[in-house]
Amino acid sequence: MARMTVKAAAKALGVSCEVLEDYLARTGKLEEIRRGRRVFIPAEEVRALMERHRPPEEEAPDADAAPPEATSRAPSPSQPPSAAPEQDPLLMEELGRLRYQAALLERVRAELAEKDALLMEKEARIARLETELEFLKRPWWRRMFRSLA
Repeated sequence: MARMTVKAAAKALGVSCEVLEDYLARTGKLEEIRRGRRVFIPAEEVRALMERHRPPEEEAPDADAAPPEATSRAPSPSQPPSAAPEQDPLLMEELGRLRYQAALLERVRAELAEKDALLMEKEARIARLETELEFLKRPWWRRMFRSLA
């Protein structure tokens, strides 16, 4: 599977890296493949995005191409025919946003669990140090002969 970095994809699409990363974060439509600190995007998805956002003057009409109504997909029977084209992109965008929020929530939960574990560790250490401090506050002869006192 061919893949591109965010920088290469942004250059191919003619936008900045920040705009592309914002789009990825906002919609979640493009699949991200993380390899360490680098993010790769499948080249097929970048090409599909380029095709979808191509200005009309670049598109060359073919004489033997099928009419546009023949190439568009049919609406599902559960939706009225007039509402299907408008709702599908909106639903997909909302689904992308919800997936992004779910991933973000999962990361926050993991961070909270880690912080909670660290806090419990520090509280146990504080208790040990307080006990040691009380022991060290005793006079030397009591520490030395603690069995007698």
